[in-house]
Amino acid sequence: MGKMKAAVYYGPRDIRVENVDIPEVGPTDILLRVDACGICGSDVHSYGTGLYIKKGQIMGHEYSGEVVKVGREVKGIEVGQRGTAFHSGVCGTCYWCQKEQYTLCPQLFEGSTGYGLPGAFAEYIKITNAQTGLSFHPIPNDMDKFTAATIEPVGVAAYTVNQCNPQPGDKVVVLGAGLIGNAVMQVFKAKGIETVVVTEVSEPRLELAKQLGATETINAAKEDVLQRVKDLVGVGRYHFNEGAMADIVVDAAGAPAAVEQTFEIVRSGGVIAFVGLPEKKASIDTTKIVHKAPKILGCLGGDLKEAVDLLSSKKVQTNPLITHVFPIDHAKEAFETQMKANESVKVMIEY
Repeated sequence: MGKMKAAVYYGPRDIRVENVDIPEVGPTDILLRVDACGICGSDVHSYGTGLYIKKGQIMGHEYSGEVVKVGREVKGIEVGQRGTAFHSGVCGTCYWCQKEQYTLCPQLFEGSTGYGLPGAFAEYIKITNAQTGLSFHPIPNDMDKFTAATIEPVGVAAYTVNQCNPQPGDKVVVLGAGLIGNAVMQVFKAKGIETVVVTEVSEPRLELAKQLGATETINAAKEDVLQRVKDLVGVGRYHFNEGAMADIVVDAAGAPAAVEQTFEIVRSGGVIAFVGLPEKKASIDTTKIVHKAPKILGCLGGDLKEAVDLLSSKKVQTNPLITHVFPIDHAKEAFETQMKANESVKVMIEY
């Protein structure tokens, strides 16, 4: 089929744009021409440290594109359709797959788009066993390619919020204001939660969070986070100590300090949700878990259908969060820019 440009990973901070073969499409596959692909936080960890991937990997799973080839057995997907797609490589036979807990399958990342399988930092991407509503999600014609490329992270945000099961009157604190943290805040607001406080060390990210609906923002690099949260959502006394009174705390930062703060900020019996991916281990005082008895959630998954609805209705806006766009030939510069939290929020590569 010819050659295409792709950003290929060779090692920490070593990514090279090369000409590689355009994927061959089988009877159950589709081929998309990629329009734009965002750099995810997990991509940054992979690029910077080698986590999650191996040499030779083409990363990228936050993207939009147009279907250019459809396998003869694929139903309901046509050439010319715009969409985003993700293949999850679950085994289908393990303990968790048998219980339909697919995100817990040990083989998930070995055969998933942008991890074990080639991703969308390339001009074309193949999706195996393509099915509308499962691995392929159509996008409205009036949605621009950059907004469409944020469907996947907004889906993660929607899934995270739904796992938290927010109730009217809840007070929420979100740690981290990258695209997912900012989207988490907006989804809570879209679901009618009035008080959503956002903490972050990057002033530009805080400013965007404020513009897009955060009730209050806290600069974690300059302010006493716990004291400010106490002032905003109330003091939460617990056995032998006191913290804050947040009903729900979402860690979208992954920094050790943020992880540790969640256990002080949450009220006794509240909810802590972890969606940020740390590179370093945090120190956790388990006595706070024993005495405060929070519900602790690990959030790995996404609701892409809800993400399309939220973005189409503009209940969640991501365009203001796209701070940089680079052509594929400048993939390394794009990754280096994404690593600078004080200068960027979401960096995109376009084709």
